[in-house]
Amino acid sequence: MSRVFAYCRVSTTGQHPENQIREIKAAGFELTVKRTITAHISGSVPAKERPGFQKLLDRIEDGDVPSNAWHGKLRC
Repeated sequence: MSRVFAYCRVSTTGQHPENQIREIKAAGFELTVKRTITAHISGSVPAKERPGFQKLLDRIEDGDVPSNAWHGKLRC
């Protein structure tokens, strides 16, 4: 069975990644805390330069499913 990882990024301290986590769960994905990566970082920072996104890349393996609520949050 594939493991599901969630990458939830928000830009400001006034925003909360929990909203994205709820949306991913509502879409039918089963998430665990250890496979949910949250980040408070501007979308102007390329994904490859974000520590949270790098953590996701370091942990996923072939067959795993990366997920996020909005594809625009990646902005690679």
